[in-house]
Amino acid sequence: MPLVSVVIPVYFNEQNLPVTWQALEAALEGLPDNIQYEVVFVEDGSGDRSYEKLCELQAAFPDRVRVVKLSRNFGQVAAILAGLHSARGNACVVMSADLQDPPELIPQMVKDWDGGARKIVLATREWREDGTLARWASRTFYRMMRRWAVPNMPEGGFDFFLIDRQVVDLIIAAEEKNTFLQGHILWTGFEPVVIPYTRRQRKIGRSRWSISAKLKYFIDGFVTYTVMPIRLISILGIVVSMVSFAYATLIFFLRIFWGLPVQGWAPIMIAILTLSGLHLVLLGVVGEYLWRSYHETRKLPVFVVERLLEQKPHSTGSS
Repeated sequence: MPLVSVVIPVYFNEQNLPVTWQALEAALEGLPDNIQYEVVFVEDGSGDRSYEKLCELQAAFPDRVRVVKLSRNFGQVAAILAGLHSARGNACVVMSADLQDPPELIPQMVKDWDGGARKIVLATREWREDGTLARWASRTFYRMMRRWAVPNMPEGGFDFFLIDRQVVDLIIAAEEKNTFLQGHILWTGFEPVVIPYTRRQRKIGRSRWSISAKLKYFIDGFVTYTVMPIRLISILGIVVSMVSFAYATLIFFLRIFWGLPVQGWAPIMIAILTLSGLHLVLLGVVGEYLWRSYHETRKLPVFVVERLLEQKPHSTGSS
């Protein structure tokens, strides 16, 4: 019998978990009778009682729930990867724990997956109930990704998706430390099925997906899937060199042939400060690539599992 694993990263979701589980359980009971399922919660070093709530949930539903506890906070992507490593399903659904992604879509995603006939099913956001700033930032993020890094990225992006076991194994085998997960999924080349939906506003708690984490994820995507920054550095270097050479030639002729003195403390300081700042920015871009290369060579694990609470797959036909 096909097994579907639902992977949910958990970070400061103590209040969300009971409500999320009720909605998730109702949605999963809508799966066909021949489909088994398991829910893999990954506790990502929360500072609240999320792990205690998950232990209670696993004790109450030992045939449906698995809990992976990480030793500390490794980040959302690492938590998802930990869940994919632990999942045993023929397909894996990844969703958030705050119900912004509607679990009612899971039966449709499983239907479109069709036992492995389609390898990727994406629930893409056609609208967000978040504030104007959040909508603008998300739209800008994915437009830039489509334009320069991942051309087949859906316009609304995606965080809620189903991937076949073949795709899961490819992602696990990569073992990237700073992976851009959406880009990696699309990189596999399988044509995705796209399901549009409206991303709900979070009703309980607040998001811990900070600005710095979003910025790092954005840089990870750019550095991993495009060489555009490096090429821009090369082009900029050529342009600056040409302008500098032309300006130096002008000064030379003015001084030698016309005897004009070269004066001006302000222009000299402007040139020095501008070029110095530009050099630091360009070194920073190169440093992003070098740091990631160095990080990959260290062979550190992406995450560390402290504890695993097991379960047995649950069949919808037996309930």
